[in-house]
Amino acid sequence: MNLTKRNSFTSLVVIATVIGGLAAAMSSCSESSTTVEDYVGVQTSDPFDPSKPVTVSSFTPTSGSVGQQIVIQGSNFGNDSSAVSVTIGGKQAVVVSVKSNAIYCYLPGAAYNHIEGSRLFADVEVSVQGKKGTAPDRFEYERKMVVGKLCGKPFDFYDDAVWQDGPFSECTGFKNDGVMQFSPYNHDQLFVVYDQEPRFGTVAHGIQLIDLKEQTVRTILPLNKFNNQRLRTIDFAVDPFMYNEDGTYAYIEVPEVDEEGNPVLDANGQPVMRKSGYAPEGWDQTATADQKKWREHLIISADNDDANYRANSVYIVDRDPNGDFSNGSAVRPLANYRQCNGASLHPNGELYFTSFAQGEVLRLDMDKYWATQLPDSLGGLGTSWSPYANQNLTDINTGTSSGSGAFEKLFTVQDVSWEFQIDIHPSGKFAYIVVINRNYILRTDYNEQTHRFSAPYRVAGDMSHSGFTDGVGLSALLNRPYQGTFVKNEEYEAQGRDDIYDFYFCDSQNNAIRLLTPEGIVKTYAGGGYATHADGNTWGNENGELRDFARFNRPTGLVNDVHRDAITGENTLIFYILDTYNYAIRTITMEENLEATEE
Repeated sequence: MNLTKRNSFTSLVVIATVIGGLAAAMSSCSESSTTVEDYVGVQTSDPFDPSKPVTVSSFTPTSGSVGQQIVIQGSNFGNDSSAVSVTIGGKQAVVVSVKSNAIYCYLPGAAYNHIEGSRLFADVEVSVQGKKGTAPDRFEYERKMVVGKLCGKPFDFYDDAVWQDGPFSECTGFKNDGVMQFSPYNHDQLFVVYDQEPRFGTVAHGIQLIDLKEQTVRTILPLNKFNNQRLRTIDFAVDPFMYNEDGTYAYIEVPEVDEEGNPVLDANGQPVMRKSGYAPEGWDQTATADQKKWREHLIISADNDDANYRANSVYIVDRDPNGDFSNGSAVRPLANYRQCNGASLHPNGELYFTSFAQGEVLRLDMDKYWATQLPDSLGGLGTSWSPYANQNLTDINTGTSSGSGAFEKLFTVQDVSWEFQIDIHPSGKFAYIVVINRNYILRTDYNEQTHRFSAPYRVAGDMSHSGFTDGVGLSALLNRPYQGTFVKNEEYEAQGRDDIYDFYFCDSQNNAIRLLTPEGIVKTYAGGGYATHADGNTWGNENGELRDFARFNRPTGLVNDVHRDAITGENTLIFYILDTYNYAIRTITMEENLEATEE
């Protein structure tokens, strides 16, 4: 039967095949040291004889993945590679060289047309001037993670890359550095915020929504909602309240307590009850999607300068009356300080944000903000919020505070003018601080008693210079690292490790996706290859096999999720990448052939 069972994510992934560029890289293919001369040779070979059949007797190896070198044995193949067609699993293979009894070729992607349980098989066929021969045995295909494209179109020049919303087949743009984030309650919705780079000083583009279910891209928040300021990062804050489906506050009755926490009783000795808009534990497990969405608020960091530390640094954005993020959304300053490069939410709800000017990391107690948003009739303070950090500071060393005391200065990062963002581990036990303009990564550990991050220390990269070197810790070299995402490693989980996540990140000027293991080892995961390309560049736009073929061009945004695998029916890892100079949203996931038949 035809495989049609899949979810919306699966249909979005463009599966790439290995095309002619691999032929130029055959001598350095990582799969094998076999060369054309070993099997096919360069000596004179008999031409094709149209009076004789084309036969395929065998092939070697008998199994492999995209990019694998394959030699097919048989007879009457001729000596003209342009006249020979090889299909493996119905996919066109790259023919490198031919002689009368052997063909040397590369295996294309998703090269299988039969599925037997979890195993994949392919018919191997050779065609020469209309005559076909089929191998008696089938090739066993081993799937790999591959790079594809979700949406976007190529342009020759940056200025030609227009911004156009619409369906995935038509939308264009994606040409500014930026970062992405999923809606916490709806992973069909992926939000993108764009920086002014690579054209610093110019107005960038508004915040976009990539709707993975509807397969559309929409600009939902124009930059004039943020005074056309330079935006840097996006995250989500989830408030502690409960809602009705129309967005109005819901509430429950709870006992009133006095200042010492004792129940307040009425004249009859009965507990005095009051309304509370705070959600009880487990509320989100039974609430509908239309109730939960109102709890979501966009957190947008903005790089604005003010020597008096009163610049809009972090914005909070509410849903509009229709329950969407749009031009009708309320946009309010959440934190005013100076030159914020990033703002991230801890799993327990605390907000951490940065300041470029003095290399500072600050903490915001979001509980104090939320209390000002809920009416006093539902248990809130019913007061206004003051976003000015310096007027609302707590100093835990002296025990003193001013204003609301909601803000706290934690530490500085090395020096002033460090452009850095914070990526918090899913457990909340530590965070990586990615220093973009100094090419290294710090780690800061979280104190679960004081609920604060501690002074950071360097775990990867060299602050004195950039480079492209895999290695352990400080020996690894990076070049303008950007957004990162934590990915669960099933092997770590099976081994019972304390930390079961690898940290994948965009290494933008190396045109690569790299990863940092819990042991501090930096590896290149995808892109960045130049030896296997005739032009010798690390940058390009090819889809396909991760290291030897696929290339990126200034990737900055990176998130991961799972989608339903059409072959196994299981959840499969998928990455989404903002590939700036390719003007596209790229993907990395397990390759699929949706035309294969199940047996």
